[in-house]
Amino acid sequence: MMNNKKLGLTLGDINGVGIEVTVKALNKLENANNIVLFGSKKVFNYHLEFLQLKLNFDYEFVDIDNDEDLKNVDKTVNWGKNEINSGVISFYSLKKAIDFANENKINAIVTAPTSKTAMNMAGFHYNGQTEILQKYLKSNDDGKEKNAQMLFCTNEGFRVLLLTRHLSLKDVPKAINKKMIRENVVEINDILRKDFKINRPKIAFCALNPHAGEDGLLGDEEINIINPAICELKKQGIDVNGAFSADTLFTLKNISKYDLFISCYHDQGLIPIKMLYFDKTVNTTVGLSKIRTSPTHGTAFDIAGKNIANEASMTEAIKLAMKLQYKD
Repeated sequence: MMNNKKLGLTLGDINGVGIEVTVKALNKLENANNIVLFGSKKVFNYHLEFLQLKLNFDYEFVDIDNDEDLKNVDKTVNWGKNEINSGVISFYSLKKAIDFANENKINAIVTAPTSKTAMNMAGFHYNGQTEILQKYLKSNDDGKEKNAQMLFCTNEGFRVLLLTRHLSLKDVPKAINKKMIRENVVEINDILRKDFKINRPKIAFCALNPHAGEDGLLGDEEINIINPAICELKKQGIDVNGAFSADTLFTLKNISKYDLFISCYHDQGLIPIKMLYFDKTVNTTVGLSKIRTSPTHGTAFDIAGKNIANEASMTEAIKLAMKLQYKD
């Protein structure tokens, strides 16, 4: 493995389990010396002392405590609470990592969980970290417009792409159109070929409506939008199939058969993958100029400060980021 590529880890919400799972994960990994941590050093040290944790290696740490925007921000930890100060620290930890990525000081980013509520309380109005990355990361060298996609992966080969991300369910139907389906499928097909070394990805597309619309009785998006888009993609040589009724699609047989499942909305695809592989699933943001991965769980406020959080998903997120940044 080359040793000149660095991986950035943001520490997430200070009132959650981000620091805990990061430290536990790093202590389990070998060859993790090219990692840079981003966050408040004061908060980090408090977590280590309070949780009686120790980091086995002296990692490079980019401390944001003295940044102009953070000098007067309260660094007090209040376990399990959404607070303005935690939202501010979460945002600027990620922003600092993005700045390093834009300057090619790091090649990939792993993000610990943050609270969308806390960041919005602090005035940063984004639906998630993916949207922040899409806004602030520089565009790809190829000049293409940034199109962040959320891809959830397991080592067992189960992959789910979200066609829409953090969107209210009532807004999903009007967000889906032929153009966005074509663009997203073409891009993810290319990513699977180049980054995941799958020569001809076999893709299953979930229907939006129950029973795939039942010939229009339960909705006409399949007839008017989804199926015509799939037909056009097939003509381009992409092995995309559907639209399939989602309630019968996610069987173990089909998980072995398909390289990727595309779900129309958030819970449609995430319920099956998290139910089967919750601790092993990694959230991967693809389509940007830098790699980003994260664990699939959130801030886990209900167990924050108790030193009982499971670091398995964070461990897998770090391992996948390492693997993808050396894909060439």
